[in-house]
Amino acid sequence: MLVDDVITAGTAIRESMEIIQANGATLAGVLISLDRQERGRGEISAIQEVERDYGCKVISIITLKDLIAYLEEKPEMAEHLAAVRAYREAYGV
Repeated sequence: MLVDDVITAGTAIRESMEIIQANGATLAGVLISLDRQERGRGEISAIQEVERDYGCKVISIITLKDLIAYLEEKPEMAEHLAAVRAYREAYGV
């Protein structure tokens, strides 16, 4: 099981997979704390690419959508909400 704090484009997972495979191990799955729901190298999400490329399940504790929903409930977080929405618009799937 590979554990990471966040998935953006999936680069850290790909680099870790090189080490895992070089040592003859098999990846059981990936657990991440925050899925930024960002595009990978193509049109699908980075998580979808990792699942497709390595045949493993990727599980996230929360997603960018969850974070936005939380920020929407907190008026004092309005400035952060705007920034997160702009990020999603620029990089999201």
